[in-house]
Amino acid sequence: MSNNILSEEDFARARAAMRERDQGLSEVRTKILERFQGEGLHEAFILYSPANVLFVAYLFYLCNDQIKKADESGLASRIKQAVIEELGCVGRGNRDTIKIDFEFDSHENVEANFEGNYYNRLH
Repeated sequence: MSNNILSEEDFARARAAMRERDQGLSEVRTKILERFQGEGLHEAFILYSPANVLFVAYLFYLCNDQIKKADESGLASRIKQAVIEELGCVGRGNRDTIKIDFEFDSHENVEANFEGNYYNRLH
């Protein structure tokens, strides 16, 4: 059994690393929602995985049928481009270097299959 006790400095380094990892992501979320809520986007989460050096954007419409409609109308493509642009604006890379996966889903699905809990849906 290890007797390693973390110091305040260890916790401070961990907090600083978490702040750096999450830098600008809440601003990206806010801008994307402001820009696209009027077109049916209901919720957005932008996460970063340092282990994979990859962003994941989870984008939720209100209803299941909006997912296909957004893809067919070009809305999904516009949202993707906007997320990449906004990540660049907050200093997270540029269009050529940002690696990002997109997942489109609906609030309807979260309600039906995850008891309305987005945390459960994201994990």
